[in-house]
Amino acid sequence: MSTPDPVTAPPPDTSPEAPEAPSIEPGTSAPRHRTHPITPLVTGWKIIVGAIAVATAQNIARLLEDFTLTRALVALGVLAVALVIAVAVSTLSWWFTTYAVDAEGVSLHTGWISRSREFAPRVRIESVSVERPLLARLLGLAKVRVEVAGAGDSYLDIEYVRSADAERLRREILTVAQSPEESPGSAAHDPEAGEEQTAADAGDAKSAQAPRDGVAARMHQVLYDGVTDGELIAQVPTQRLIHALLRDVGFVIGILAGVGGVLLAIGLAIWQDGFSFAVIVPLAPVVIAVPKYVLGRIEAGWGFVSRSTDGGLRMRRGLLNTRTDNIAPGRIQSLELHRPLLWRSPGWTAVNATVAGMAELGEDGDRPVLPVGTREELAATLGHLAAPLGTDDDLATLEHLLTAPARQIDGLRTPVPLYWIARRTEVAVLLPGALLLRSGIFTRRVQIIPRERIQQLSVGDGPLTRRFGVLDLTVEVAGDSAMLTNLARADVLALHATLSRDAATLRRYSDREHWPRPVLAGGPPVPTPPAEMAP
Repeated sequence: MSTPDPVTAPPPDTSPEAPEAPSIEPGTSAPRHRTHPITPLVTGWKIIVGAIAVATAQNIARLLEDFTLTRALVALGVLAVALVIAVAVSTLSWWFTTYAVDAEGVSLHTGWISRSREFAPRVRIESVSVERPLLARLLGLAKVRVEVAGAGDSYLDIEYVRSADAERLRREILTVAQSPEESPGSAAHDPEAGEEQTAADAGDAKSAQAPRDGVAARMHQVLYDGVTDGELIAQVPTQRLIHALLRDVGFVIGILAGVGGVLLAIGLAIWQDGFSFAVIVPLAPVVIAVPKYVLGRIEAGWGFVSRSTDGGLRMRRGLLNTRTDNIAPGRIQSLELHRPLLWRSPGWTAVNATVAGMAELGEDGDRPVLPVGTREELAATLGHLAAPLGTDDDLATLEHLLTAPARQIDGLRTPVPLYWIARRTEVAVLLPGALLLRSGIFTRRVQIIPRERIQQLSVGDGPLTRRFGVLDLTVEVAGDSAMLTNLARADVLALHATLSRDAATLRRYSDREHWPRPVLAGGPPVPTPPAEMAP
C-alpha cells in the first residue's frame, strides 16, 4: 500500500507502560492515507466527457453546419479551461479523501464542502475486489472495492492506488476481516497470511522473470494480471471463449438482428429524406449498442481465471477494464447453470452466482463465476462454491438435469395441458440440500436455491389458477428469487410447508459458520436434514 503523507498525528505510544487509549471513532487507531496523486487526472476527464456528450448529443448537426476554424479554436480554448477547472475540483476532492485500515475495519473520509465518512466493519466485509479501468490500467493504477454485507450496492471504493499497492491493500483488508483479534500490522506474523503473502511474492517473482521466459510467458502474465497464488480451478482460453460465443445461438441471432435493424433504419431514413449526416446522428445510440453488447460479452470471459485461496475463490476477468475479486465460501445465495444448444456437444457450461452484499456484474443481474467451463472446471467450481445437494453424486445429478429431456426428470411440473411448452421444459426438483428448477428450450438452465438460504415464500392465486386447480409459488433469497408457476395446488401447499420449515430452522444469522459449506472449501461438512418431501 502506498504511504503518502499521513494526515493524522503520529501513532500513540504502544509500550506496555502506556495505557491503551479508547478509540473514539472506527479507523482512528491507524494512520490515514491519501490515494495516488494523479487520481484527479483519472477522474477529472469524466466531467469533460460528460459535458461534451450533453452539449453535442442534441446539437451535433447544427455544429457541423456552422463549423469554422475560428469557432473550433474558441471551442478548444473553452474545453481547455473546463479541463483545468475539472482537474482543480478533482484535486480538492482528492486532498480531502483519506482512508485507513485497522483492526475494526476500513474507513473512508470524503468531501471538502460536505464531509462524508464511510465505514466497513470487519465483521461485515464480504469481499475485496481490485478493479482496473482502461485509463487507470494504462497508468498503472487500480481501484480497491470493499464489498459489505447488505444490499447490492453496499460497498466502499478506494480509488486509485498503484496496482501493486492495491494487491497488498486487498490482502491487508482480508486479513482484518478473517482475523478480528489481530491488527493489520500483525498479519506478517499470521501463518496463513504469511503463506498467502509468500504465494503472492512468488507470483511477483514469476512476473519479474517473465521477460526472460519469452514473449509468450510475458503475455500470459499481462493477460492474467499476476493472479498466480492458490490452486487453479478454471482458466478460459481465448479460443474457447470465441468459439463459445459463436456457438451461442441467442448471441448470434441478437447480433444479426441488431445489425439488420440498424441497416434497415438507415436505409429507410435515406430513402425518405435523402442522405445527410443529420439523418444518421439520431441512430448513433443504436449503432453503439451493438458493439457495446459484443464487447460486454467478451469482457465477461476474457482472460478469466479462478483460483482457490484462503480468502475464497479468487477470480480475474476483463479485456480493457479488468476486475479481480473474491467470493468467500458460504456467501452464495443461489446458482444458475446454463448450457446453450451448441454447447452440449463439447459439454461446456456457464455458471452465474448471486452473492449477498456484492454488486452484480452480469447482464441478468448476477455474477459470472464460470463464463464457459468444461465438466472438470464445472465440478471444481461447484465444489468450492455450492453446498452439497444431498445426492450420491451431485455432479451426475446436475448433468442429468442439463442433458435429459424434461419428461425424463422426476419432479413437479404443471398438470395443465394448455401450458404445453412449460410441461415439456419446466420441472422443479426438491433435494435434501437444495431446490432445483430446470427450464429452457434451446438454452437449458438449472437454478439452484440452497434450502438454508430461503428467506421468504409466497403463494399466488387468482381466478384463472383456481379454474385450472393450480397455484404459483415464489421462493426468495437475498438478491434473487425463483417462481414456480402453475403447479398442482396440493404439490404447492406441500412444498410450501416443507420450505417454510427450512426457512424457520436452517437459517442461523447469529452462527453463520455452522451453515452447510462446500465440500472442497475446507472445514467439516455439516449434514443437511433429510427431505420431508420426495421429488
